[in-house]
Amino acid sequence: MFEKSAKYYDALYHFKNYDEASEKLQTLIQQNNPNAKSLLDVACGTGKHLEYLRKNYLVEGFDLNPDLLEIARVRCPGVSFHQGDMVNLELNNKFDVITCLFSSIAYVKTVENLFSSVARMALHLKPKGLLFIEPWVYPDNYWIGKITANFVDQQDIKIAWMYISEIEGKMTIFNIHYLVGTTESIECFTERHEMGLFTHEEYSAAFHRAGLDVKYDSKGLFGRGMYMGKK
Repeated sequence: MFEKSAKYYDALYHFKNYDEASEKLQTLIQQNNPNAKSLLDVACGTGKHLEYLRKNYLVEGFDLNPDLLEIARVRCPGVSFHQGDMVNLELNNKFDVITCLFSSIAYVKTVENLFSSVARMALHLKPKGLLFIEPWVYPDNYWIGKITANFVDQQDIKIAWMYISEIEGKMTIFNIHYLVGTTESIECFTERHEMGLFTHEEYSAAFHRAGLDVKYDSKGLFGRGMYMGKK
């Protein structure tokens, strides 16, 4: 989904406070599994969460996009990163904590893939391990036909990006238009992002089917809620 915008990802999401989110996550981990030592971040992107979480855990990252992983490897030298699809997650290690944050789970698109992804993550948990997933918006809360514009205004880069919120079946569709200016060039391009719309009941069912006890926090780390499953 980030074939063209990967190199601008950190600038695009400059408004997200990864430090604060990681501190909240650290508190939740300590409350529910104080002996946790290892952590896998699924859909780790450019490694911004891992940059902070590696201070307290032996961390690894997993993502589908090789360009995002390239940035993550530079940001977090010495950390193991793996490329693949979370629907078919298969690694040699098991972890005390697995995270899938910032609504990345919605990129699996279908309920079938949601159940598969949560099951695969659960299989990689150690006993008493924790799985944290930040959901995307629920179908009843999705805003159809809304135009959204975001802007980046930094010294060496300016970006305007906007889209109209659309829906196809049970997927949210964003045809995002980017205008990017740097000291070297100005370019424009588009990307199509497709994200599945899952209900609270479907998220909960995915955890239960995977054999996890699940709790839900309506606020979460970024105001989108949080599901926590315990093995």
